[in-house]
Amino acid sequence: MKRTNYKGRIIGIAIVAFITANALLIYFDDNDEVDRKSYINQWSKSITYDLYNTLDTKGVLAADASNSVYFDKQTGAFQEFLIQEGDQVEEGDDLYTYEVSDYTQQQTELESRLDQLEEEKEAIQSYIDEVENIDIPESESSSAYSGAFGTSPGGEFSSTADSNSTTNTNENSNDSKQDATATAKFNKQEAVAEKELELSQKEAMISMVEEQLDELEETGQTITVKSPFTGTVTHISKDLSDPLLTLKSSNLLIEGKFDEKERKKVEQDMMADINIPDLELQLTGTLASVRDFPNKTEVYGSSLYPFTVTLDEQNKDLLPGYHADVEVITAQAEDAVTAMEDVLITKKNLYAWVMNDEGVLERRTIETGIKENGLVEIKKGLKPGEWLAYTPKDEFRRQAGFITPIKMRELYVQELFDIDTKTIKTYGLLGLFAR
Repeated sequence: MKRTNYKGRIIGIAIVAFITANALLIYFDDNDEVDRKSYINQWSKSITYDLYNTLDTKGVLAADASNSVYFDKQTGAFQEFLIQEGDQVEEGDDLYTYEVSDYTQQQTELESRLDQLEEEKEAIQSYIDEVENIDIPESESSSAYSGAFGTSPGGEFSSTADSNSTTNTNENSNDSKQDATATAKFNKQEAVAEKELELSQKEAMISMVEEQLDELEETGQTITVKSPFTGTVTHISKDLSDPLLTLKSSNLLIEGKFDEKERKKVEQDMMADINIPDLELQLTGTLASVRDFPNKTEVYGSSLYPFTVTLDEQNKDLLPGYHADVEVITAQAEDAVTAMEDVLITKKNLYAWVMNDEGVLERRTIETGIKENGLVEIKKGLKPGEWLAYTPKDEFRRQAGFITPIKMRELYVQELFDIDTKTIKTYGLLGLFAR
């Protein structure tokens, strides 16, 4: 009769029990008390990168301004045009002449107009002098000064710091004050520049009215009307109907329309990259205006919202009517800490497995920003140059050492023999005695 091998059975049962017990310990180890290793096949590294979210649309080049010139038939009899359609006209160039019907009345009107322009010029000059005399202290809040220029810095801050505030809070407060001061200075310069442009326009109008008065006194009946604008003559009314002349600016902008979904994503003053396919020309610009109301509303039709993009630089090869591809930058993060989106893991909160300074894996909560082509901005939780475990994700453990394969293609054997003997002994012994 064959004898039963009880010893073998007992050893088998013990092995199965040992394996089962360890498996259960690992399975129920919620506090990661069992020492385990993580196997990491692939790593990824956080970097510094410029990220952009964009919206692609179409547009067409058009004149950035259209100005009309009128003729009041009650002032006299029209004589002749001094320009033709298509002519380039500068401010102050002669446009047309007419014969006054009442010399005294016309002289009075011109003198009254001249007095009015002189008063407006003095008011503008006074405003410029007042703004230029405003002193913006470097260390004080500048929001009050910004209000004097018709704009505000867009933020408020306290001029006094709490004695219990942290260093970071004080630094943020100082940064806020510096930002407010810079904004106030910019608003001051912008206000002065705007009024100086208006002043030059008033001076040009005064010069034209004075010339008309001189001409009226010399001829006794004829006045030459000069152009208050610079541009191209696009329309001449031969029958003298209004407007008598239309001038369009030589500067070009881009016109287009956003649909309803696009309108939600854009705001005025966003930057734009522009491509003119026919010229293979790349330009930059700014979303100067975008309307809140569509051209028309229909129950079953799409609503379209007109927009304009101004060009940062004009190009002599551009002509009205050329079509453009417009890429509006809806969000941007420059010099942002960036990681691959696939490296991040989502359960309740977004996190990543990061190799910390001690050389072990750390599960770290991550706060993200904008995304672009598989990359994501890391607002909080990572620094540039940190290594993130990529795959396989089910092998990652908290505060665990790790095993990673040697990549033979990246291993240069000759470099091993170039290391000095002392370094080899030091790290060799560390490797032998570590655990």
